[in-house]
Amino acid sequence: MRIIPLRGAGVAWFKCPACRLKCRPTAVGPDGQCPRCGEARMLKLSFGGRPTASDGGRS
Repeated sequence: MRIIPLRGAGVAWFKCPACRLKCRPTAVGPDGQCPRCGEARMLKLSFGGRPTASDGGRS
């Protein structure tokens, strides 16, 4: 099943430490297991985020 990615900064991803699959929270099962291998512990990744006051001053 293909998951259409959400756009924007700070969108969370999950990564499986066993099979290294990266997926969105909607692809993870209700019990929090990896959809590919069934690993119970998914790592939460976040890329970007809201800029801080010091980041906003760059030209």
